[in-house]
Amino acid sequence: MPGETVAERRKKVLVGELPEDFLRLTLPSSSGQPVIHQVAPGVQVQYAQPNPLSFVPPNTRGRVSVTVIEANLVKNYGLVRMDPYCRVRVGEAVFETPTKISGGRQPVWNRIVHAYLPNGVESVYVQIFDERAFSQDECVGWAHVILPQGVFAGETIDDWFPLSGPQGEGKEGMIHLVLAFRPFQTQQQIPQQQQMPQMPPIREEDVQELKGMFATVDEEVIRSILEQHGGDKNATCNALLEMMS
Repeated sequence: MPGETVAERRKKVLVGELPEDFLRLTLPSSSGQPVIHQVAPGVQVQYAQPNPLSFVPPNTRGRVSVTVIEANLVKNYGLVRMDPYCRVRVGEAVFETPTKISGGRQPVWNRIVHAYLPNGVESVYVQIFDERAFSQDECVGWAHVILPQGVFAGETIDDWFPLSGPQGEGKEGMIHLVLAFRPFQTQQQIPQQQQMPQMPPIREEDVQELKGMFATVDEEVIRSILEQHGGDKNATCNALLEMMS
């Protein structure tokens, strides 16, 4: 809308607290298009829609949790204390924390993002922006965080990661993240049924031998009882005697 500031436009996009089940597959709206907000040129931020029909996207290895706790920046960019917010990219999905008003060089967010981790993706990309009222928000730091292998082994990683920015690579300060991962089972594992021991084939000579002993019993009945007893002729004889008694 003409006359709106960048900050006012961002407030229409930002939805505040990130609930526990924040990330779901973006479902089509009534127009058939996903709900996508344009925050900056070339960047699309998607917000989950409350729909019980959500499901895990294909080619997904699990869900990664990124808790953005705080940052320690080496410089304050701007004439006053910065208003930083953090943007997290996992694969093609992009999320933002709320803005820490007057957070300055040491903003604290304590916000968690849950994201589906596609197959082949083993890192997250984090950017810190200073929200500006009358100009485009400025990116003051970023980090390309390779997910430690311990995360995929079930560990929760709580660590500080170096930030790059205008000061140089790894020279913009540090960001405190907590990383965790939960794998998905694409299909329920069905317990294998115990296999019955394979029964030896019923020999025709055994059937005929029993037929000679029980001439009044139909041959197919003898065969059936012999099969029930796993080819055991003695057990079959006893069963036939009981049947005829």
